[in-house]
Amino acid sequence: MRFILVFFSFFIALSATAQEQTVSPLAPLDTSSPRATYYSFIEIAEEVEQTYLDYRARKSARGADQLFDSFARAARALDMSAIPEAQRAEVASLRVAQLVDILMRLPSVAAEQIPGGTEDLPEGWTIPGTEMEIVRQEEGARAGEFLFSAATVERLPEFHERIIALPPLHHSAYDNWTDEVRSFTGPFFPYGFINALPDVLMKPFLGTQLWKALLTAAVWIGIGVITIGWGILMRGVETGHRSIGGLLRSITVPLLLGGMVWGAHYFAGYQTGLAGFFATMEIVVTTVLLYFALAWLVLLVCHLVVELIIALPAIPDQSYDANLLRLVARVGGLAAAGAVLVYGADKIGIPALGLIAGVGVGGVALALAAQSTVENLFGGVSLFADRPFRIGDYIQYGASSGTVEAIGPRSARIRGLDGTLATVPNSDLAKMHIVNFSLRNKCLFRHVLGLRYETSRLQLMWILEEMRKTIAAHPMVETGSGTPRIRLIGFGSSSIDVEVRATVMTPDFGQFLEVQEELLLELQEVIAKGGSGFAFPSQTVYLSRDSSLDGRVQKKIEAEAREKFQTRRDAEAVSLSGSE
Repeated sequence: MRFILVFFSFFIALSATAQEQTVSPLAPLDTSSPRATYYSFIEIAEEVEQTYLDYRARKSARGADQLFDSFARAARALDMSAIPEAQRAEVASLRVAQLVDILMRLPSVAAEQIPGGTEDLPEGWTIPGTEMEIVRQEEGARAGEFLFSAATVERLPEFHERIIALPPLHHSAYDNWTDEVRSFTGPFFPYGFINALPDVLMKPFLGTQLWKALLTAAVWIGIGVITIGWGILMRGVETGHRSIGGLLRSITVPLLLGGMVWGAHYFAGYQTGLAGFFATMEIVVTTVLLYFALAWLVLLVCHLVVELIIALPAIPDQSYDANLLRLVARVGGLAAAGAVLVYGADKIGIPALGLIAGVGVGGVALALAAQSTVENLFGGVSLFADRPFRIGDYIQYGASSGTVEAIGPRSARIRGLDGTLATVPNSDLAKMHIVNFSLRNKCLFRHVLGLRYETSRLQLMWILEEMRKTIAAHPMVETGSGTPRIRLIGFGSSSIDVEVRATVMTPDFGQFLEVQEELLLELQEVIAKGGSGFAFPSQTVYLSRDSSLDGRVQKKIEAEAREKFQTRRDAEAVSLSGSE
């Protein structure tokens, strides 16, 4: 994979002079002018060739590292900005080899024909008889340096295909360095193994040898099978979708995928030595899978962090705040994962700004197409922000009621009294009138009692007075501010209607039902003592034997009521005359 250009007669003299000096291996390439860049590349090409010959003589990891380092230094003379960042490391070696093959087949260029030295330098120089240029960099970290232009580097495969059939004009250990790069293998594959392969496996396939493509494809399939199998295994042992243990197990899946993909990529580049279009395809697949695994990992980590926060004693698991944090984890995790994917797309040559703009335009179209989904998402956010209810609250929404069990990004789940689970879209729930029974601080006791029409006026006055005393005497009933309130409100078709209104000082509905039961029984007893009864829709036919209501009780109550109310009227009259 490495080459030497021992050409140009004047270069022999320059080389001899250079050998008398000690050059540091850390010294950068001289790219101060087109002449300096041209000859710097030729010098480093000689180093690459020698390093490659040493590696061919004895394969070793150290020799492979030195070889890759030599190629990387040679690539410093090339402007690789037109090559996607993720592909530059692998593509650089092939571009260097192609440029060496081309220069070996071009006539020598005299030094005085190349701009250099202290003279006013042009913006660029074209190698005579070619379209290949060495140009000054206008911006970036290497601004002011002269490099083989990005357009030249991009067209090197085209130039190489045109000229490779010509015989070399200058001596080199190999006539076709590009083929050497394509046949390179790392220390893991000894030459004995490679020489034993059938000729059919040595044929080119998408720019690399067929056996390398088959081996890489087998590795990809193995990674897919292992990842899917591990994912199924981890899902099978999960104790809960939102449990910390389940999330920790789920995180191992993208970690395993990323680790295997990175290892396979290292093996393909360092040991298998992929080249050509297949190497480019391998880089794209590797980059996509790595950033997909990273985005997946980020999403799961967001959920894990939220669950760790919810696990703190201050936040109950099914509380309103816990569900709000989970909603934030979903939305924030998706946004973070999307950012990772956009960054990864930029690495393989898809411009991030263009992709973001496209996502923005596509997002608008998607929002219009999925308007209800977006509306439900914002409805859920408004529910969390407004907090009309919490998880576990008993609410009435529209004509239905139930206990809130969960609030998701699209809908809320509400359990009815009959045990059924209703899924209500957030957008609908946000528009409804919601009554939250769980947030009340007391309960209303209100009943309309229908008494029989046979009840006389004085009986009714006595019953109302006793009802007020009975209700007010209960320890759970609020007194003052007009309560309790017991009033005659009308005459119905079959009854004399009395409204009983009181406030029971408890937010617990179960306790309220107990108090209500006690009050109703006491009211029933008062009505019975008052000689009346509850009315019901009916027609009464009086016969001679019908005694109707208890006459003795009626007369007794009437006398007692007459005396009580007459005494009250006399007291009011005395009070009035005294004031006059």
